[in-house]
Amino acid sequence: MRKIGLALGGGGARGLAHLGVLRVLEHGRIPVSCIAGTSMGAIVGACYALNPSVATVEKSIRTALKHSAFASMKINLLSRNEEVLKNHKLSFLERARHFAKSGYLAYISTTKPAFVELEKLEQLIAVLLPDISIRDTTIPFCCVAANLTDGTEKVFTRGSLRRAVLASSSIPGVFPPVQIDGRYFNDGAAVNVTPVRAAKGMGADIVVASNVKGAISRWYKPETASEVVARSYYITGIFLNRLQLKEADVVIIPAIGHMHWTDFAKMDFMIARGEKAAHHKLLELRLKAGTKGLAARLKETLTTWLTTPWKIGDGVR
Repeated sequence: MRKIGLALGGGGARGLAHLGVLRVLEHGRIPVSCIAGTSMGAIVGACYALNPSVATVEKSIRTALKHSAFASMKINLLSRNEEVLKNHKLSFLERARHFAKSGYLAYISTTKPAFVELEKLEQLIAVLLPDISIRDTTIPFCCVAANLTDGTEKVFTRGSLRRAVLASSSIPGVFPPVQIDGRYFNDGAAVNVTPVRAAKGMGADIVVASNVKGAISRWYKPETASEVVARSYYITGIFLNRLQLKEADVVIIPAIGHMHWTDFAKMDFMIARGEKAAHHKLLELRLKAGTKGLAARLKETLTTWLTTPWKIGDGVR
């Protein structure tokens, strides 16, 4: 059977949908030969590569999201306030709260290297992953980060598992860059949102890409220069991701709409959408990978039994 590799893309909380995808593959007995991850895909992928059990990984992530290290990040402050953007009937206090938050974030972005100290992300990853070599996972694993020093893509295949995942998931502006061997790295989504080529580089014959990159919203109305810049970079990322996904053999896109990357409270929703999307692609994957479901195996056995010539005395058929 051909080797199946997974490419798990970045997307913050949206990446929790990867758990649903993994659950379907696990229940369908689809063997995974290697995993490549970016950002949240690196976190989920590393956990699964270390212990190939969706139930175990899901439990670990739920525990991490309740940990004090995660609460101290105050990620919710980075969420979009859709009511302010769409609802013009909000009270003065509600509007004041929104603008105070916006002002605070603007202050942080111009006076500090990041919104959250790197130590907090390190603590969270330490809850999820042991301090081992990236080569010591049960399933071969690699993750992608952006090399800020020389402007290239870095695929981590050796060294500290924790440091590699830390670098891959260090979102620009939210967390500081991660220094490894004298170079600075951050979120791999800047160079490779869904690391299909990295999975192929590990020897995968068939690459299954789980893409959780958000779609482009159509209601958008630019109001500030920073919003226009952010919007432009986001569109660039969308188009780059589309080009990279063309190299995948099977692409799974969970229908999670415009769910914000900070919305970790919607974990069950994300997982369910990942499961549904993976179910729709299961037959395609089986056909391309050469795996057979129970019905196909029974049909093959019955066909062989009926078409094989035999003689009296050969024994009970």
